[in-house]
Amino acid sequence: MAIKRLLMPVALCAAGLIFTAGTAFAVEATAKSGVNVRTGPGKDFGIVDQLTAGEVVTITECAPSNFCFVQHDGPDGWVSASFLLPVEDEEEVIEEGSGDNPECSFGFNVGPGGPSLSVNCGDEPLPPPPPPPVPDDEDEEAGACFYTGNGLSGDELCLGLGTRNSLNATFNNKISSVQLLGGAKARLCENTNLGEYCRNVNNDTDQLHTSINNKASSLTVYVGVPPLPPPPEPIDAPVTHSTGPIELKQTFQANLDNGNVGGAGVDIWYQAVTAVEKYVTPQGGAQLALGNGSNRGYDGCAEEDFTGDSIPLADIPPGTYVCARTNQGRISQFRVNGFAGTTMKLGYTTWAN
Repeated sequence: MAIKRLLMPVALCAAGLIFTAGTAFAVEATAKSGVNVRTGPGKDFGIVDQLTAGEVVTITECAPSNFCFVQHDGPDGWVSASFLLPVEDEEEVIEEGSGDNPECSFGFNVGPGGPSLSVNCGDEPLPPPPPPPVPDDEDEEAGACFYTGNGLSGDELCLGLGTRNSLNATFNNKISSVQLLGGAKARLCENTNLGEYCRNVNNDTDQLHTSINNKASSLTVYVGVPPLPPPPEPIDAPVTHSTGPIELKQTFQANLDNGNVGGAGVDIWYQAVTAVEKYVTPQGGAQLALGNGSNRGYDGCAEEDFTGDSIPLADIPPGTYVCARTNQGRISQFRVNGFAGTTMKLGYTTWAN
């Protein structure tokens, strides 16, 4: 597929400008294999979707952790740059009369330091991209799709190899059928963190056994033998209660205890006083703490000074983390991943402790 872009004036080309990780840009790439889409820029964040091999995505932001935020036909989120390749056969279009040197070229490389977007001019050819890195064992072609209805119907959740320690409100206690891909198997458990009763699924199943049908709160996808259960966590270790993406439209409210938009028990409100004066405002007794806007996790957020004050939208640009104490008393943290029009895209984690 040929992608045409209008390059910037040659004055910028002559400078050999390079846009690297952390710079805002939009460039298309393809997934080299199946790879997880996560709520934040790292493997510790929850999984919301999975790219398929060859799927075309749009990269809008990259983090120093070598993860990039991608938009695609599904929940948007963060993907390891190791699994992204530039779209082939790209064309450049030079604006007529933009300068004396039209010999400019466009390039997108994915290397150990993260993706880079480059504009080069003159006689020197664009350097070839580095060889793609060897993928992790975590993301393989094998995977599984889980459905809320019998016969592979209803809402669909497709995952690669790995563990989902908790399910969001759409799938918690609602999975009824399973499709296995690439020799994978699945293990569904009654409680979060693969706790209490668990049952293995070794084949495509149109209706789960009654012991686990509509009862699963966590699951793992694997090949070979089932993975060993994790060792018991210390009593004071944080345990995830709920995690996932939230797409919060302007004037709408969200519940950080379960990820729902609207309904009872909401914690934050995307408040719009005017077209330019906007806030994130705590609701129903919930409290917020902006702090320094960094990723503080459970321990850092638990030490913050929470208030019931609104946070101006201008103070939380994309990439900012906000700590919260929900109206049910749980510690939570959400990240502003970006905006689609007036819709705010968040990735959140709320802990059970």
